[in-house]
Amino acid sequence: MPKLVSVTRILNEDDIAEAFVRHNARHVGHMLFLDNGSTDRTLEILRALQAEGLPLSVVQTHSISFDEIALNSWGYQAASQLFGADWVVFIDADEFIATPGSAPLASLLPVEEPAITVQLVNYGQTELDAPNEPVVPLRLRHRWAGETNVDKLMLRAGLAGVSIGAGNHCALLKGGRVLPAQRHEQVSFAHYPRRSGWQILQKMAAGWLKALAAGNPAAEAGHSEHYRSPFETMRDKPGELLYNSGYFTREFGLDQAIEAPLAYLGGALRYTQPADPAMKAAQMFLSFTERLAAQHGRLLDESPQARALVESWNGKRDFLF
Repeated sequence: MPKLVSVTRILNEDDIAEAFVRHNARHVGHMLFLDNGSTDRTLEILRALQAEGLPLSVVQTHSISFDEIALNSWGYQAASQLFGADWVVFIDADEFIATPGSAPLASLLPVEEPAITVQLVNYGQTELDAPNEPVVPLRLRHRWAGETNVDKLMLRAGLAGVSIGAGNHCALLKGGRVLPAQRHEQVSFAHYPRRSGWQILQKMAAGWLKALAAGNPAAEAGHSEHYRSPFETMRDKPGELLYNSGYFTREFGLDQAIEAPLAYLGGALRYTQPADPAMKAAQMFLSFTERLAAQHGRLLDESPQARALVESWNGKRDFLF
């Protein structure tokens, strides 16, 4: 069967990283992680899993904001050239491969097509969750009844002139043409973006600040706009969330949910530790904004052009009324 290598961008996912690795390692031959500066236990967990013998490598980027297309495309080339992939699977750290009867993903790949996409199926909090279950796919057993209309990409390794689009939803050929890819109807990714209300607030806030820090939020809006509304609600009307107990106990009601638990293949966890979601969210957000501010300051220290621009801003005086 063909060798599959997964490429995953990861940042502060220590509540789900171990389960992600243990489950998805049943489907792929190697896992390449692109870490964007995790400050929780994510890297500690990945090191322990590697020491245990699970096939994974971790590369860390140094910019807190980044060119997502360039980073994804580097991951594709690395999976192809460094890890001997036949197929490259782009999968986020909160996504779990789901196949019929838990069949190996490699056995279900097409013979002819250069690329396929698979549907993203969103799971979330309900009032029937088992809050003390550490394995996220065993805790969150209900998926949203509606369609996400979002697909993720898998493609053959070594294709010339290919770049990977933002969000890993498509591949681009030279000239900007989209590489044709047909949806695989038997395979999906079970998606667990929200494990608690606090965790998703922190993730959305950091996501929007990262998009702004990339230098052109208008260009980022196509794949970062979903971060904006929660960020602006938290900024402008925080009481709508913080004083809403229902927000922290469920994502959607049972009338909007279907019980369809993932057939989790990873077994028991060894390195994941319980944590208070509110305390962790505060720590992660402050750590993120501290790094963002420090990198901004370093740009001023190292770039006369940046320093001159900020000084010009400081010198402007506008009468508002």
